[in-house]
Amino acid sequence: MLTSIESGTLLAETFTVIDAVPTPEAQHPRFRATHSSTASEVLITVVPLLAGDLTTLAAISDRLKKLSHPDIQAHLGFWTDARAAYLVDAPIIKMASDPIAKPPTAAQLRRLVAALGYAEALGFHQTGFDLAWLTQAGHQGFVIQHLGWPRWALTSVPHRNPDALAVMNFADWAYPLYTDAPWQGLDALQAQPPLPAGLTTLISAVQQGTTQTFGDLLALIDALDADAASGVVGTGPLQATTFEIATPATSEAAASSILAGSPVTTDGPAPSAPPPKSGWEPKTLLIGFALVILAGFIFWVLPDLVGPQNNRQTQVDINPAAADTPTVVTKQAPIATAKAKIIAEQAEALAETFLRKLIALEDLGLALWDPNALAQINQEAMAADDAYRAGEAQTALALYTQLLATVTELEAGLPDRRAENLAQAQQALSEADDRNALKFWEIAAQLNPQKVEVQSTWQAVQQIPTISALMSEADIAERAGQVEDANTILREATALFPDWAPSQKAATRVRQTLIRKQFQSSMSLGFTALSEGSYDAAIRAFERATSIDPNASAAQDGLEQVRQAQLKEQIQALFIEAQEAETQGRWLDAKAAYEAARSLAPNLTDLTARIETIDARIALAAALTQILADPARLQSDTELNQARDLAITISQLPPPVGDLQASLPVLTRMLSHARRALTLTLTSDGQTTVTVLRLGQDGRLGQIMETRLTLFPGRYVVTGSRRGYKDVRHELTLSSDTPNPTLTVVCDEPI
Repeated sequence: MLTSIESGTLLAETFTVIDAVPTPEAQHPRFRATHSSTASEVLITVVPLLAGDLTTLAAISDRLKKLSHPDIQAHLGFWTDARAAYLVDAPIIKMASDPIAKPPTAAQLRRLVAALGYAEALGFHQTGFDLAWLTQAGHQGFVIQHLGWPRWALTSVPHRNPDALAVMNFADWAYPLYTDAPWQGLDALQAQPPLPAGLTTLISAVQQGTTQTFGDLLALIDALDADAASGVVGTGPLQATTFEIATPATSEAAASSILAGSPVTTDGPAPSAPPPKSGWEPKTLLIGFALVILAGFIFWVLPDLVGPQNNRQTQVDINPAAADTPTVVTKQAPIATAKAKIIAEQAEALAETFLRKLIALEDLGLALWDPNALAQINQEAMAADDAYRAGEAQTALALYTQLLATVTELEAGLPDRRAENLAQAQQALSEADDRNALKFWEIAAQLNPQKVEVQSTWQAVQQIPTISALMSEADIAERAGQVEDANTILREATALFPDWAPSQKAATRVRQTLIRKQFQSSMSLGFTALSEGSYDAAIRAFERATSIDPNASAAQDGLEQVRQAQLKEQIQALFIEAQEAETQGRWLDAKAAYEAARSLAPNLTDLTARIETIDARIALAAALTQILADPARLQSDTELNQARDLAITISQLPPPVGDLQASLPVLTRMLSHARRALTLTLTSDGQTTVTVLRLGQDGRLGQIMETRLTLFPGRYVVTGSRRGYKDVRHELTLSSDTPNPTLTVVCDEPI
């Protein structure tokens, strides 16, 4: 095991060691190194060649190179040489012994769970996550190291609970993180008063099995976050246990150390939490308008009031207190002054850019669709301005940078927000939800000032209160028997907004009622037939529903469900057929069934692997058949070694094995007797010329009465010839089952 490698050592003819990285005792040693061709820095973990299956590690590496997340260390590749194997990863910036704050904030915990859930959703999870694989990176950031590898590839000692999913040991690392005490079970959890109610709920859910994945755990955190906002969850060390949504910091390592030719991507999507939903109550509007006024005061009025005080220069008394006392000059150095000025100018430029973007967002209705974000931005802007006025230019620059990033992110999210809002607005119209229709279409009008269609729809939506009043008037007229008056009123209502479903439904109620009943009856018949497996009857019913209402998507969905059910049934039948063929060793039939299933469902990715497995079984069966049919092949050293390898391969086959292993004893017996000589006794009449083929000159026995030959097991052909008589030909197979056979060769049939 390479526990110590000198600086300058070349590993795998590719990487030059810089120095060792401090590593816990149980972990394999790690080293900083540079790539010989790209000069980029990497982090190398040295794995002993005897640690496990290196082929498995190479396959894991190929998959992990595609994993990209800002909180997960980027994997770059897998190399080996004569000394060891090497896991090569992007370096971690600012290594630290204390990888995460204790106790962590709710945002840090949620971000950690979100990163583990992201990897878990893609099939990359450790069997037992712990804090040893969490490293600080950058300002209040962290990176999860070596995610997705088996423990034997990373540590020199066995890992506890190697088969358990990572989420199952959540309490093993989360509980000590907040208490500095080892996890002792649920009883200890209930007896620990400093734990917040939110964390207690999370640990209990995992321990009791109700939360089995990190995705489930993240959903529970979000639920606790919502409860905390409404005052349901109690307070504690997790900052009132509000599991706030946090944007993961960009990983500095993932973007800086990509090797040449490596397929690692660093710009993949990172999981993000959905923006908080805004309310529509008048109180919310008043708060939003107040925040806008406050923002204007902060950005335009307050700087003018405070500025003159901050611009005052400190006066230095240059008159000495005594004649022999030297003058003390406290003036700042020119370079430091220039640097501070540059930083202040950068801060001012960032503030201006941020403010322009914020004003543009406010013009697009930010106060309507995300008042919480606007309030948070205004609060952070006040903090940035306070830092600037206090002369803390570097802090102000960082805060303005964050503010600019925030509004830039909001700006970048406008296309998605527009699409989401329009979907909500359209849904409100389709569901005849007048309150949400007014709400979402007003937001849509703010977000899409140049879209004529959106603006015209908003103008029409504003008529909904008038339409509702007209519909009430029409209902009164209809109940009073004044049908014509009701019809006139409803025509007026539909003219105000033709796309408003309630007025349209009221105007055509009688006709649509009949159509709706017929349609629903056909749909019910279709789904009943589908559940019973009567696909033809289901198709007829859904087609009848389509003819009643050609625009109804439900009928087309029903037809698609029938098609999918038929397809699923066909594929299941082919799978059963293929598996039966595999069991019986009919490999060609199994392959044909799998290929037929793949033609029906090309998206079933595991079918290709199944077919490749069958091809391998076909090749093994063909090799076995050749040996069993001609044992004499084993007289060749090459054939004998290949037969031995074939026996080992067949004995270690995973399912399906068919009848391959059933023939294994025969092959084994043939191998054990392949070089054991057998005696063949040949008798004749002394007038027949006897020849044993395959023996060359030694096989020409001539005219004999009786002779004995010592031969290896195998298939032989013995011929006899005599002038005036028909030739004879005998085929026999020598095996250990008949160790001393006798054969009579006589030509006694005249020509």
